[in-house]
Amino acid sequence: MHLFRESEQQRQEYQRIAEQEMADLRKIVAQTNKQIGGLTSRWGEFVENLIKPAAAKLFKEQGIDVHHTALRVDAQDEKGSIEIDTLVENTNEVVAIEVKSHLEIRDIKRFLQTLERFKEAFPKYQNYKLYGAVAGIKIDERSDLFATQEGLFVIAPAGNSVIIANSQILEPRTW
Repeated sequence: MHLFRESEQQRQEYQRIAEQEMADLRKIVAQTNKQIGGLTSRWGEFVENLIKPAAAKLFKEQGIDVHHTALRVDAQDEKGSIEIDTLVENTNEVVAIEVKSHLEIRDIKRFLQTLERFKEAFPKYQNYKLYGAVAGIKIDERSDLFATQEGLFVIAPAGNSVIIANSQILEPRTW
């Protein structure tokens, strides 16, 4: 009986140690995720700040005479909130730009849904021509083709700045 009690005590002690180690590991994972999230957020801000100053020039070259550029514009509609990373506008045209450090097809699909909701969430632009653009430092293979097929401008790195990579073949879609 004595041996059984010792064995049960050891098992309970091992379980207590394992539970404590698991709790410590969860804390480390949570801290790491928070740090990675902060780094990702700062990287995203860097990319947005690379796009913003170039946006006016890029879209003027496309015949959209930009008067105003804004970062991180958000609004609400009946489905919730939406955020536009970069918004450029003039008196009758607006371009909503989705900015990603790593642009993938799923990002483009989500952004297309945002564009469908845009005028509901931003009624000020109800009578404007709405264009969409996606930007990325790294653009997954076929993402640029998918975006072009959907009528979106694709903004990509070029030297020290960015360009509209599909301007020669794009038929921009308006919403």
